[in-house]
Amino acid sequence: MWLTTASGLDWPRSTDRTEQQASLREIVRHLKSLNFNTIFFQIRSRGDAYYRSAYEPWAENLTGTLGKDPGWDPLAFLINESHEAGLEVHGWVNVYKVRGSGSVPLSTPPHLARAHPGWIFSDHGEGWLDPGIPEVEKFLLNVVMDIARKYDLDGINFDYLRYPGRNFPDGDSYKKYGLGIPRDRWRKSNLDRFVAECYDRLTALRPLLKIGASPLGIFGSDSGFVSAAAGEYYQDTRTWLKTGKMDYVSPQVYWAIGSSRGGPDYAALVPGWQQIAGGRHVYAGIGAYKDDVAREVPRQIDISRKAGNAGQSYFRYESIRAAGLSGGRYATPALIPPMPWKDASSPPPPLQPAVTEITTNVFDIQWIPPQTVAERTRARRYVLYRWTSPQIPFDDPRAISQVVPGSTASCTDTVRVPSGGTYYYAVSAINAANSEGPPSQISGGTMKEFLSLRGKLTEMTGLSASLSSQGGTPRMVAYSLAKKTLVTLDLLARPTGSSDSILTTLVSDTQETGIYVVGLSNVQFVPGKYSFRLRTGESVVEQPFDLP
Repeated sequence: MWLTTASGLDWPRSTDRTEQQASLREIVRHLKSLNFNTIFFQIRSRGDAYYRSAYEPWAENLTGTLGKDPGWDPLAFLINESHEAGLEVHGWVNVYKVRGSGSVPLSTPPHLARAHPGWIFSDHGEGWLDPGIPEVEKFLLNVVMDIARKYDLDGINFDYLRYPGRNFPDGDSYKKYGLGIPRDRWRKSNLDRFVAECYDRLTALRPLLKIGASPLGIFGSDSGFVSAAAGEYYQDTRTWLKTGKMDYVSPQVYWAIGSSRGGPDYAALVPGWQQIAGGRHVYAGIGAYKDDVAREVPRQIDISRKAGNAGQSYFRYESIRAAGLSGGRYATPALIPPMPWKDASSPPPPLQPAVTEITTNVFDIQWIPPQTVAERTRARRYVLYRWTSPQIPFDDPRAISQVVPGSTASCTDTVRVPSGGTYYYAVSAINAANSEGPPSQISGGTMKEFLSLRGKLTEMTGLSASLSSQGGTPRMVAYSLAKKTLVTLDLLARPTGSSDSILTTLVSDTQETGIYVVGLSNVQFVPGKYSFRLRTGESVVEQPFDLP
């Protein structure tokens, strides 16, 4: 997910520190709930900083004043929150585009537009650094290396890593530094050299840091469209991948499927990107901010997967807030694909997993961390697998229950809609290179209350809740299905003198024949009258209960 800070499009929405931290925390929680695993956080949008920079001023929309210290570090905060939730963070850096229209206020340190106005030229009302000036390259390398030294980022994502167009007014720098080579070739070489120098320096400092870019969506002649990237903007992504100076690209293929409107065709471009990847990762950039694209996100995911892409990236956060946008394609957590060219090692398995039911439908799982002293095989995250039989299909994403940080050796697991009374668990470790080691031994746990509920259900469609004789708060509800059918299970409130109202829908899905249980640990009950209502096809079963 691209999390945009420019103009506060996604964040921040205020200058209040408490609100900013709360909203960042909520964004991480929400993305995790949608099974996203990586955030591209825009930390340098227009020659400013959303982190503690040694070279550039704090971004204006953090406090309302360019260069004013907000009193906290948004990047460090987001990294901590994301890593605790099992998500990666890549620092999204806008490289050459450094300012929009309008004057630049005074600040400490001064913005580049004031400190080095000779480095910046206007294009369509926006300021762009001249890639042909050696001091510009040196400055940008210092900025990027400063970020990599200070922060535990998982990657760097470069944007605007290009010229603004063929008419860029760099005549003076070309005369001074062009050495007589053709101007187009010189411009391309300026970008190629910066990319190579960045990659070499960053990987020498931090070998596992992922270096990627978000290039323009058309890399070459395709479907009748002449390349804007290589020909007009000197952005030769093909060469960067071929020479191994990029670990991944997330191309901005922000168009709909087909070319009925005269634009490029997403379905034609995405396979082409995979063909030039040279074994590196491609995460198809999906323009969910466009209405026509948002309507076909599930199909775009399918096309990306069929092409062999390692994932998808979305522009931008506010455009994907709707939980159903992916059409069920992200129904389970997904492991981040490894990059074996950076490190092919993997961690040993965790030891002695133990499973205990600590309350109804909630299991506690504990294990001993893998025995290793090498940093490259240390567990950065753990994957908890859960299945209803001892034969856990480790290559099936539906078996992934959750991904937890490597700083812990235990977790709790709530079984919400299972079938059966015994659940089998295993744990594997993932290192900083996202290489997964072998799983632990398998250990099982039995839900005692579920077994009791199961005994109350017949082979026909039925409903049973865990209600005590004293009318206590229900902790789970079970139901049986006589055949495969569409199931809706609602929790209703029954106010006196009023019609029932749905408090929450617990299940809405097509399910096979069997017995299912839903945990209620996340439901906040207050005294009153309630009812569970199960709809299966044409039949409706209800179980009312009162909470004193």
